[in-house]
Amino acid sequence: MRTFSPQRGFSLIAAIFVVALALLVVLAAVLTLNARSRSTVQALDASRALAAAHSGLEVAIARSLGGGCAAVPATLSLEGFELSLACTAFAADEAPVSYSIFRLQVNARRGRFSDGTFVSRTVRTTVTQ
Repeated sequence: MRTFSPQRGFSLIAAIFVVALALLVVLAAVLTLNARSRSTVQALDASRALAAAHSGLEVAIARSLGGGCAAVPATLSLEGFELSLACTAFAADEAPVSYSIFRLQVNARRGRFSDGTFVSRTVRTTVTQ
């Protein structure tokens, strides 16, 4: 008659434990890489939004110096970004010289909150004529 050793099934339990541990390590690595990839894309979109806002600011500066706040458009579209431009004019009188001061603000935005793709950047400047 053949007798079984009580330690005979231990190697199966150890193998299942090792496989489960390996799966947890792989899952953690995949989730970490996915989060890093998403944050990289968000950082790139934020840089693009800032560049779009600066481009809109250049348009606002050129238009305000050429024709005042009336020449600055309220909105623009640029590379998928919606730009909101605002201009406020102030008159400065330093006798005998008088000139205009323009306070400009541009907001560039794209995406939706619900998708987690929303990005927005605002830039401001003041220019004199």
